Amino acid sequence: MAKRGRPLGSTNKPYRRVLDEYLQRKYKGEFNPVINAIESALKIQEIAETTGDIADYKASVDAFDRVSKYIQPTLKAVELSGDAGVTVNLTRKRFDGSSGLQDDNNSGEE
Repeated sequence: MAKRGRPLGSTNKPYRRVLDEYLQRKYKGEFNPVINAIESALKIQEIAETTGDIADYKASVDAFDRVSKYIQPTLKAVELSGDAGVTVNLTRKRFDGSSGLQDDNNSGEE
């Protein structure tokens, strides 16, 4: 039997729209959470530079780490593993219509 309702993990679009409209009205169209987070991270960095405290520097790094997720694309983690005795064969295919494959060791010259 099929379950009814929203799929798991789907967003509440009407709530998001209402919240966005509320924030735009409250801040007169000038509210952007990412820009606000960047400005806050810069203020934290200024505080860290004036105090010189390690905890302030840590807070600055954490703030920029959170902001960077919205600015820079993240790379997908890739795990590589293998044995030392792995052999890789390379076959080149010609796309010019000729049928012959050439071996790297034998270039056709005699």
